[in-house]
Amino acid sequence: MLFSTALFLAVPALLAPLAFAEGEVGAPPQKLVVLPFAALSGDVPARAPAKAAAMLTTELKGVESLEVVSAPRAEGKQATDRDQEALAAARAEVEKAKELRGKRKFKAAEQALRAGLDQYRLAASALPDVGELSDAWALLSAVLYNTGRDEEGLAALQASLALGPSRELPLAQSSALFSRVVADVRKGVQGAPRGTLLAESTPAGATFVLDGVALGPTPLDVKEVPAGQHAWKLQLPTGERLGSTVEVAAGKQAKVSARAPVEDAESRAVASLAANTVDEPLLKAVGEQVRAAEAELALFGALSRTGNQLQFDLFLYTAGQKPVVRRLPTLSFDPDLLEAGMKFYELAGQLKAQGTGLGDAVRVPSPVSLETLANKPKLTTATYGVAPRAASEEPSLEDAATPASPATPAAPRAPLQGQKRKPLKQ
Repeated sequence: MLFSTALFLAVPALLAPLAFAEGEVGAPPQKLVVLPFAALSGDVPARAPAKAAAMLTTELKGVESLEVVSAPRAEGKQATDRDQEALAAARAEVEKAKELRGKRKFKAAEQALRAGLDQYRLAASALPDVGELSDAWALLSAVLYNTGRDEEGLAALQASLALGPSRELPLAQSSALFSRVVADVRKGVQGAPRGTLLAESTPAGATFVLDGVALGPTPLDVKEVPAGQHAWKLQLPTGERLGSTVEVAAGKQAKVSARAPVEDAESRAVASLAANTVDEPLLKAVGEQVRAAEAELALFGALSRTGNQLQFDLFLYTAGQKPVVRRLPTLSFDPDLLEAGMKFYELAGQLKAQGTGLGDAVRVPSPVSLETLANKPKLTTATYGVAPRAASEEPSLEDAATPASPATPAAPRAPLQGQKRKPLKQ
């Protein structure tokens, strides 16, 4: 009797995962939400995560026991919009300062310029030409010199030239005296001791741009950086454009750590995935999105690059008092996702057949991708202001070892002797 009771209690537990797969008669389909996917490295195409989510959602809609629902998107101004607004505000303050300086209202001009410089810092990711920022510092220097504050004027001019030691300042042409000052300060900036800058991002592999020059993928150690304030920006694989300013001191190393802002549950989840971590904060963020969508299940994951293929690590989240997370079979396909449609179709079939029993249980914390964990990005180096050469431009070892010899002039060509052209015959 005890055996039959134990068997009776065990059968429902064994069949529970199959309820989703087969569907109970008359039972409503389970609601599932496909959450935004992350990229684990900068070599993942920018559109791949969103494209993969859309393609997988399409295939899952064919599973009768599932109702695919959408997660509510957080309302708010996009970071790109905020950056563009800050850039417009910075430019407006600079124009205002020029007008005030022309009226010899130097104090008001200084206030406008300092406000503009603050806005430029906020707009660094949208700044098309670092020369704008350099010119704003040069204008502040001129205003300070106009009021007899030479030491502060010198510091502002050094800040301007640190952004481009070899760049000509348009304002220097307005005064012979200021032109000589600029030339003297430029020599000092070019000959002064320099520092270094360590640039990191999550995920790694984002192209790092410093003072308008793309120097290479993160993590990156930038050598020979002039002392002073510098503007940096990069774009993460998920599309976020980040940027700001960083102060570099002579003989010291400054550091930039770029990571997407985490303002809501969606961005917190993507940030955790991009850091290659399945942890409690991630599950909390996923749970918030599942509840907001009034769903019972969620799919989340991340893309990484392995050779000429994309690897897709995908997880199934089942809500409950103690949520369950399972790692689904890893998929791989081409970077253009031409092969992904069939892979997603097969995955949808597996979910239909096995339900919430598909895959392996995940222990938290755990890496998203074991492959990415084993192949951590290597730190590379770059020199300030020098863009890396393309592989096709690199000289070969033979070319580097063998000095080029001067070209030997060709001997004069002798006329042909004793040969006549034969007529063409049909």
